[in-house]
Amino acid sequence: MGSAFKDLVLGAILRKSSRPEEALASYDKAIAINPDHVDALYNRGNALTDLQRPEEALASYDRAIVVKSDHVDALLNRAHALRCLGRPQEALAACDKALAVNPNLAEALDNRGNALRDLGRPEEALASHDKALAIKPDYLDALVNRGNALGDLGRPAEALASYDRGLAIKPDFAAALNGRGKALGDLRRPAEALASYDKALAVKPDFADALVNRGNALRDLDRPEEAVASCDRALAIEPDFIEALSNRGNALRDLARPEEALVSYDRALAIKADYAEALSNRGNALRDLARPEEALASWDEALAIKPDYAEAIFNRGSTALLMGDFLAGWAGYERRWNVKGAPLRKLDASHREWKGEDIQGRRVIVYEEQGLGDVIQFSRFLTRLSLLGASVTFLVRASLHRLLQPFTSTIRLADTPPLGESFDFQCALLSLPAVLGTTLDAIPAAVPYLIPEAPLVAGWRQRLGDHGLKIGICWQGSPFAKVDNGYGRSVPLRCFRPIAIAPGVRLISLQKNHGLEQLSGLPAGMRIENLGAEFDSGRDAFIDTAAVMSCLDLIVTSDTSVAHLAGALGRPVWVVLKHAPEWRWLLDRSDSPWYPTMKLYRQDVGDDWDEVFERVAADVAKSAAAPRPGSVSGC
Repeated sequence: MGSAFKDLVLGAILRKSSRPEEALASYDKAIAINPDHVDALYNRGNALTDLQRPEEALASYDRAIVVKSDHVDALLNRAHALRCLGRPQEALAACDKALAVNPNLAEALDNRGNALRDLGRPEEALASHDKALAIKPDYLDALVNRGNALGDLGRPAEALASYDRGLAIKPDFAAALNGRGKALGDLRRPAEALASYDKALAVKPDFADALVNRGNALRDLDRPEEAVASCDRALAIEPDFIEALSNRGNALRDLARPEEALVSYDRALAIKADYAEALSNRGNALRDLARPEEALASWDEALAIKPDYAEAIFNRGSTALLMGDFLAGWAGYERRWNVKGAPLRKLDASHREWKGEDIQGRRVIVYEEQGLGDVIQFSRFLTRLSLLGASVTFLVRASLHRLLQPFTSTIRLADTPPLGESFDFQCALLSLPAVLGTTLDAIPAAVPYLIPEAPLVAGWRQRLGDHGLKIGICWQGSPFAKVDNGYGRSVPLRCFRPIAIAPGVRLISLQKNHGLEQLSGLPAGMRIENLGAEFDSGRDAFIDTAAVMSCLDLIVTSDTSVAHLAGALGRPVWVVLKHAPEWRWLLDRSDSPWYPTMKLYRQDVGDDWDEVFERVAADVAKSAAAPRPGSVSGC
């Protein structure tokens, strides 16, 4: 027994010195002397846990519990091993056994909360962590785990407060700094989140989870190259870290490298075939590669594992829209509010959501969402509500009110919720086609539904003159929009050169704000007319753009709000699209059911804009050579 005790003490010293392999050997010597030495069996399990060998650790704890059935610490650590092995129900049972021995054991209550989180029961998890903290108010692990449960419940501000309580006790507590970063990310404060992860890593440089989360913050800050590097650092520490592999794939998608992203997702799935998040992200990469049928299959696999997975439902829905299956697509698209980085609701009110009830004589408030192009595209549905007999108020940014004046004979515009007024129903703008049951062959597409102001049109017509084939161009959307960053929506201005050098063609810039720096480095022979600083310089968006478009023969644009404006005005507009376009442009067609005067030019292969513009230039040349009654024909 003396020798066994000596080995036990030596094992404890070795474990404390971060030498778990040697500690394990020492415990094994003790057990060889006394196979039923409960402390040696228990500590052997701890050494195996240090070595990330949970299956063997579990066996050692089980042997200790056979010797001493009420060994609370062995029961607790058994629960941890079971969680590591993906067996949360058994982990929960182990915690309950420990609590049967000691109902006031804060550690058991905290671990019980972790098992409940693993089982997708965050409300119960929160209650268990709160019980632990009622017994032990300064219990750091419980404060962090409580924050994690609050994060699962979509309560990031409360989660942040819980992490901050822990950091007030121990400012360099890496787990709390990591959790704080996640809460800040959920609160859309990515720069602060990044700072919190960096603090955690300063304390614990090999903290793989913090490195992965840091990558997410970098993605939110539009720094995808650094995000990939952060995930790679995590994988150097834990090569089979499936979250790192999946998040690495997401950053590669941001960099328009879907083939590499797909490899990263497949590596994660080779480790864990039922990893729903990787299956869903894999679907996104397949969609980027213009393989929508395979993408749908990947989302279906994810949903078979996790039926209420909002991201998979939403992405499947938007791809169904892309494929023209509008009824299935709208249903999935309604989950956009539940995905990470969801659009912010512009109206927070108690009015009932309109689900298709009779609205004859009812008051309905519709609120805008997402970008300028979305407002222009979907505002056509507002008149449908008026035709159904509703009194309609459209809550939309003030800068668009002047452009939307053609609607005001039947629709009231407001930029803030009317004070003191009540409404029978509310509805998000992009939910209108879903509620109205809009199908592909029933899109309201009568144009124009926006009208430029006649005095402005006259002024711009005089300034532009009648000479040449006047083509308005737009090449870049907002760089802050996720659809633009890495997904190929914008086009380098140099790509327009084949059009610019065509005889008799005038290229006129419709670009505002972003992308104008490209005008200063044009290729030889390429000339673009600039409309000056006063062009759309006021507080009203697109007023001059709409007027100028009425004076042009054609608009050629990338997938930006300018395309929607030209279509809504009924102007001839050609839109250049990436190989895997956004859902609204559908697949394999050169026309758009949304805009009768629009023609679509699609990439045949990813990233090849030059071939697209060769086709555009050839069609422009034909139009330039043909007699012109006032605008390009055949659009």
